[in-house]
Amino acid sequence: MSSPPGQTRKERRAQMRAERKAREQAEAERALRRRRLRMGLAAVAAAVAVVLAVVLIAGGAGDDGGLEPGEEPAGVAESRAMLDGIPQDGIVLGDPDAPVTLVEFADLQCPFCRQYAVGALPGIVEDYVRPGRVRLELRLLRFMGVDSQRAAAVAAAAAAQDRLWNFTDLFYRNQGRENSGYVTDDFLRKIGEAAGLDVDRAFRDRDGVPAEELIMEGEDLANEHGIDSTPSFLVGPTGGRLERLEVTSLDAGSFREALDEALANAR
Repeated sequence: MSSPPGQTRKERRAQMRAERKAREQAEAERALRRRRLRMGLAAVAAAVAVVLAVVLIAGGAGDDGGLEPGEEPAGVAESRAMLDGIPQDGIVLGDPDAPVTLVEFADLQCPFCRQYAVGALPGIVEDYVRPGRVRLELRLLRFMGVDSQRAAAVAAAAAAQDRLWNFTDLFYRNQGRENSGYVTDDFLRKIGEAAGLDVDRAFRDRDGVPAEELIMEGEDLANEHGIDSTPSFLVGPTGGRLERLEVTSLDAGSFREALDEALANAR
């Protein structure tokens, strides 16, 4: 930053110290928000660990999680059929001018998020997003462990290529056992390639500032709305005030009344 005309060396040093202090304070505040979010979601992680085995038996991933060497991702055709032809822009799926917005907070390791993605999302996309009535936003959290952090970083990089929804949908369809170490670069590459990513670019971008800032924006929004479990949802008029959406089950029918009501109010 250039100095104002006539500024003395002492004044420039004081200005630099003030700017550095402001940056440090802003970073400390962001770190505090992240810590609060992790603390608030710690109980959720423990609950997920208790029921994870039941969920996997009911239709989750394999015993060791992820993909075996040489194994290709499952669900590629189904994922492509669901998403082809629908616009994406960063974290957004659907017409940006759709009257209603549904925001999901999710952790890519969360088996309940997988249940929603596989069971409810296709119906929501077909009946509400594809016709241009609802736009979706996906905010990824990373409280369940290292595998969540690695997955979210590449997903954020996928958002920069407008392929976030392709990547996350295929990730869920091939989700492994929590914190089993299945989220390797090989696993991420296979999912990314099947999702149409430039994987080399995504790997470069995952450690960059834009990817981290995108995830932190979601964490800040979760804190703002008191989000302490995944999946959690906000719904409301696009560009207006969004409210917490409480659902009784993770099937498409549980969302229809709320979405229809939001659409009626948006007219």
